[in-house]
Amino acid sequence: MGRSVDYLSNAERVNYFQWPLIWAYDEDTDTDVETDEYWDAEDVICDIQEYITDKYPGFDKCSRWDGRETHIILEGYGTEIGLSEYCGLATLSIRVDQSVLDYCDTDEEAEAEETRIKDWIRDNWDQASEYWNQYRKIGTFSNGEGVYEKTN
Repeated sequence: MGRSVDYLSNAERVNYFQWPLIWAYDEDTDTDVETDEYWDAEDVICDIQEYITDKYPGFDKCSRWDGRETHIILEGYGTEIGLSEYCGLATLSIRVDQSVLDYCDTDEEAEAEETRIKDWIRDNWDQASEYWNQYRKIGTFSNGEGVYEKTN
């Protein structure tokens, strides 16, 4: 069975993008060109964290895992943001932080808080993640491999 890139369980939104490639100067063409080498994971994480926390200071950097493959790198506004990569395809996903709902005293309060958080995601995620949305998943083969198309 094949597989594809993972994302946060119960994710509200998932963005797909190519893991960034290193650029190098080409003396023959006097330009910078992409190499076939990928950025270091820590550099990608720091880049995403810096961009999003600059736009939304209520996010805090964190480092924990959702299962084995998705690294939760930010939390705030009642959400968690996770990053995952497989064979050069990456996801940046966001979900409601269930631990926030655990602090609610009643089910009604938890439902209202969850609605507020989902509204925040709906209103802000596109801007927060605009640079990491290169592909859209359009299907999955029976062997588990995903099919994607460019968004731009």
